[in-house]
Amino acid sequence: MDMDNEDYNKDQIEQIIRSHGFTDYKWLDPRNDITVAQWVRFRCRFGCGEYGKSGSCPPAVPPIDECREMIREYENAVMLHFTMQSPTFNDKFKYMSELLELEHEIFLAGYYKAFLLQYADCCFCKTCTAGGSREKCSNKIKSRPGVDAMGIDIFKTAGKAGFSIKVLKNRDDMQDRYAILLVD
Repeated sequence: MDMDNEDYNKDQIEQIIRSHGFTDYKWLDPRNDITVAQWVRFRCRFGCGEYGKSGSCPPAVPPIDECREMIREYENAVMLHFTMQSPTFNDKFKYMSELLELEHEIFLAGYYKAFLLQYADCCFCKTCTAGGSREKCSNKIKSRPGVDAMGIDIFKTAGKAGFSIKVLKNRDDMQDRYAILLVD
């Protein structure tokens, strides 16, 4: 694979993305386009009922500075957008599984640094066994942190990418969901 040919790489990756049914996506420069902020982690800690329960959510994820540093190691990322309305466990499982398959296929295409940041908290188990500990996670191979767990300000990042995003007033409203695939 010619890793120096940026257009070839993007075309190949985009073909894989589309083969998984994702058609709404934007390329990002992680160093400039992805905003990592401490307030996001505080929002997890003091606003999410799942805080401390999952092996892929805070506090079982690295500190914000470490998350920011890891993201900045990448030169390319793809932000995937899709919508959901009142998603069930099965809906979430389906999307998470498809995104994980996408990450794996891009990895197998030679992009060995491919790493997915999920659009929500992990849902590979109906009842999480992790109890807030990465070590106790039953699905360590599948489980990935969500964009918010990594401290990503999804509103600012999606806006920089040109996506429209707004605060929902009702849980039954159509939800904009974003996953980020870091890839080099």
